[in-house]
Amino acid sequence: MDIQDLRIFARVAAVQNLSSVGTELGLTPGTISKRIQALEDELHVRLFDRTTRSIRITEEGATFLSYVGRILVELESARASVGDFATRPKGKLKISAPASFGRLFVAPAISAFMGSYPEIEIHINMTDRVVNLQEEGYDVAIRTGLLTDSALIAKRLYADRQVVVASPAYLDAHGTPKTPADLSGHNCFVLGDNWQWSFCRGNDDITVRVSGRLRSNNGEVLRQAALDGHGLFQTSELRVREELATGQLVRVLAEFELLSSAAVWAVYPSSKHVLPKLRALLDFLAAWFREACSEPARTATPAVNGGLDHGAGKDLKRAPAPHPPHSGVMLP
Repeated sequence: MDIQDLRIFARVAAVQNLSSVGTELGLTPGTISKRIQALEDELHVRLFDRTTRSIRITEEGATFLSYVGRILVELESARASVGDFATRPKGKLKISAPASFGRLFVAPAISAFMGSYPEIEIHINMTDRVVNLQEEGYDVAIRTGLLTDSALIAKRLYADRQVVVASPAYLDAHGTPKTPADLSGHNCFVLGDNWQWSFCRGNDDITVRVSGRLRSNNGEVLRQAALDGHGLFQTSELRVREELATGQLVRVLAEFELLSSAAVWAVYPSSKHVLPKLRALLDFLAAWFREACSEPARTATPAVNGGLDHGAGKDLKRAPAPHPPHSGVMLP
């Protein structure tokens, strides 16, 4: 049984398009079809139901796929454990990251990573859609906020504090809330279904239900409305640190901490062994976020020395409890 046929089978099962797999692997659709047919002949089963317009995996194919996936992971781990793959990470990494957050923070981090690891090839897609890593062939996804419960491994790259902010113009016109209870008299923007904002001060926990004229599943919409002086919103301090530094936005209720476990995460499929190329990326991103995000906000992108920190971040076998996502990513 040819290992390349197994790779082709796994990619066709994930993509369900012969032409797309052919383009990805540098083969014609006809060749892909013949390789699948040869595998079916060898196994004496039909792996896919094919028509001129569609291809769908059969029940037998799905059973076979569950074994093939494990075989390919173990094979990659075996290759990476010998020779210079173990000491010099190399190969391809396919990464997903949220669009706006990825542009501001992930893009410079990946650029710095490429400078330190010239033998690793990067394919990164910026999208607010929550991708299925295994079905779409991703090695890792960068996500922010809380994660939905899944079988993915989650590495925390950076603990992201939440803040409530507004523009000086809004506060001049409507006053500054002094306690969480004062929010009932303000126009508070709602991200997703986050109608309740929870605070703490000392040993006291305070939860208030907010309301306002604007609700969206996209944080950039709310940020722009706040900059234009229309109200207050709860957000990641990391996302608005430039605006806070320049005074375009002001943090309110600074004496009260928002109760949140929001963070920047790297999630990747569960396996017994993390490949050296992925381990290099995870350690690099943890060190990069810790260094870059601890520096004062400035217009230029923070520089990174490219060193590894094998103790940075925290690996978790399970992500936190499920929570409704918004902005296309898992958010608090």
